[in-house]
Parts: sequence; structure tokens; C-alpha cells
Amino acid sequence: MKAAPSAERLPTALAPVALTPDRVWDESGRLEGHSVVVEGRRIVYVCPTEALPADIPQMRFEGATLLPGLIDCHVHASEWMLPGFLAAGVTTVRDTGNDLDHVLGLKTQCEDAPDAGPTLLVCGPLVDGPQAYWKRIGRPHSSGADIRETIDELAARGADAVKLYVNIDESLMAEAVTAAAEHDLPLLAHLGLVDAMKAIELGVREIQHLSGCVHHVTGRDDGGTDPAVVDAWATAFLANDVVNCPTVVVWDRIARINEHAFRGDERSEWVHPEIRAAWEGFSHRTDPIELRLARQASVVTMKETINELNKRGCVFITGSDAPWPFLVPGFSLHDELALLVDSGLSPHQALVAATSGAASALGIGETVGRIAAGYDADIVVVDGDPLTDISLVGRVRGVLRQGSIIERAGLVGTRDRLFALPATDPASLFITDLDTRAAVKGPDPSRQ
Repeated sequence: MKAAPSAERLPTALAPVALTPDRVWDESGRLEGHSVVVEGRRIVYVCPTEALPADIPQMRFEGATLLPGLIDCHVHASEWMLPGFLAAGVTTVRDTGNDLDHVLGLKTQCEDAPDAGPTLLVCGPLVDGPQAYWKRIGRPHSSGADIRETIDELAARGADAVKLYVNIDESLMAEAVTAAAEHDLPLLAHLGLVDAMKAIELGVREIQHLSGCVHHVTGRDDGGTDPAVVDAWATAFLANDVVNCPTVVVWDRIARINEHAFRGDERSEWVHPEIRAAWEGFSHRTDPIELRLARQASVVTMKETINELNKRGCVFITGSDAPWPFLVPGFSLHDELALLVDSGLSPHQALVAATSGAASALGIGETVGRIAAGYDADIVVVDGDPLTDISLVGRVRGVLRQGSIIERAGLVGTRDRLFALPATDPASLFITDLDTRAAVKGPDPSRQ
């Protein structure tokens, strides 16, 4: 993190110091002329800069905004991705489908040191129906007993949530909702066989991708442009406190996978070379034109639906689905924020969805997601004011995680070391091993 030349040189662990930008933002609004005092891993207080005690050193950031560290609620994590998250100011992520041993190891690694990676919450394997669609990161279940066995294991081993997948039917979903509740584990779903209204009736309280509402394979909107249908969804979402994690950016990238501009994205330096190569050869690029155009149409329907749901006050949180094609870990969350604003959210609403709103949905809203006394000092400094131009959230000037300054040079060194190793973890093979990704035919997220 770079400070003004007059700032005192400080050790990596801040104790105590005042961060003094032009403005500070969290869910309560924008403050100008204020400083954030950090000591150890916590924020001690926020106050007018003129009221700072004379003996507290300041780090000044002219022209900058301090934001809470960003939260990506939908990724499939690999070790090579961790430096990119921090470089982009993403200090918390939730893995929504992975090999359990692999992702628990990453979680422990990130807990060991602030610069090892973001805080990582995990779901473990995708809890799927009798045949798991994704062989490497999913697990099949033929009965309620199978579902209970998996959820018991997830709870015992320290998973943070349960993720249901597309081949789960109504009876298995009902069993999963009950079992997760018994362990006090949040449950989220990528719907396939069960539509959104039925899933809500069964007890699902977080939906990924607007699945069960907008159909991303065929371009069919399933009512997404019918005001009466959207109104019914909004009523059900609000009455049952349902959270939506739309991940518009993954559908945008898949729909526009042949767009030349993505190949010139300089942020791809944070993507493992083997993953970049897999993106170039991704099978979606050569799908029939009718299917590719249908996907593009579905993205417009998503935006229209989000706009209408947002008008009704429905709750959104941010996710990227990295490392699907052209989703640079961490940086693709900036793109998601821009797409949400393009879908009708204000910059303030989008930033809430990526900070305090996401933290609340993930069950960690008492410790992260805000710049306030007692919260973890997870902070990103960006040049300019993203409240006037959401794209400025991508101009990352510095990052703190748990009160420690994250040095970009260190992240680059870690990245380069990891990129020299083969990408053979389960989440990477999920992307690179094109011939064995899908186990069965049926509801087909790989063709979305």
C-alpha cells in the first residue's frame, strides 16, 4: 500500500495508525474529511480527521476512497487464484463447489497469514442428485439417507454452507433443507429440476444465477420479462428473506466468449497459463450460432429481471463464478459490480451487495463488510469515487486484510511461483479437462 511521501513508514501490521483518504464509504454512506484508525487486526474507530489525536501517525491517500474489503460469494478456488483475489481487494470469498479435502486445505492456508489469501468460506462438494453433473467437484445422492450422510460430514469437517445442484429433485431438496437446518448450516442452490417458487416453498433461502427463473441454456426467460411473473417472484423472495446471487458476469462472458476484447485484458496476468489456454479452447466457442445468440438474449433477460426485482427491494449479493472463461479471480468481481449497476442497481446498492450485504448473507456480518469500530480491518483503497463511477472500484491502490498491509510485490512473487507449477488441483481440472467435465446428460450448466 502506497502512502503519501510525508507519511511515516510503518511495519506491515498496523498499530495504531490513521488511514486518511478523501472519503470513506460503507453501507451507512460516504464520509468526507474522515480517517479510519486501525490497530492490530481491527478498526478502532472512524472520526473526523481534524479530531485525530496528535500522536497517531497518518497514512494519507489523496484522491482516494476507502471501502470495506470486497466479498465474492461464488467461486471455485485453486491455490493459484489466491494472490489475484487480494490484488483486486477481494478479502473474503465463498467457494461454492469443490473437492472437500482440497478446499479445506486452502481454507486453513488462508487462516495462517493475512497475505496467504482471502478469508475463505467453503461449501465442499456440490450436493447433486442420483448422478453428479460435475464429476470432480460434485457428489451424487440417490436417497435422503445419502443426503444426510454428506451433510453430517460437511458439518463435522467444518464446512460453512451446503450447495445443492441441478439434479436434485423435490424430495431430495426437502431432505437437504432439513438436514442443513439441523446443523445450522446455510443452504444455497443452483436450481435445475426444481423451479424457484417450489424451492422457496421447500425452504431454500439463497438462489444462484437466478436459476429457476431465467433459463440460460435456451434463452427462454421463463417469465423473466412478464411483470406478473416477476412480481410473484419478488413477493416470494421478500416474504421468505431470499437472497439472490445472480453472477451476471459469468453468463455475460459465456454469452460473449468469442469477443476479441477479452483477449486483451491485461488483468489476465493473474490467471494461470494453463487456465488461460483452456479458456481459448473452451467448447462453448464453437457451439451453434443459435445457441450462442440464445445465451446472449438470456443475459438481457437477467438484467431486466434484476432491474424489476431491485425496484421491489429484493436482496442481491455479488459472485463471479471464477475461474470460468475470462473471469479473472478477484478482478471479475469488479466487472460483476459494473453489470449490476447496468442492471439498475445504484453504485451504493452494488457496493452493499459486495460488502455488508454479502457478509450478512454469509453469516459473518458482525466482523467483516463494514468500516466501523470493532470490525476486521479488511479495507481496499481505490483511486477516485466509485459512488460516481462504479468502474473506479477497479483502480485498486492498496489492500489491508485483518489489519496487515498486503504488498503487491509479494503477491506477484507468490503468483509467479504458483504459475510455474502445473494446475492439477480439482477446481483447475474442472476447467482444463474438457473431455471429462460432465458426467451425465440432462439439465446442462456446461452448455449455459
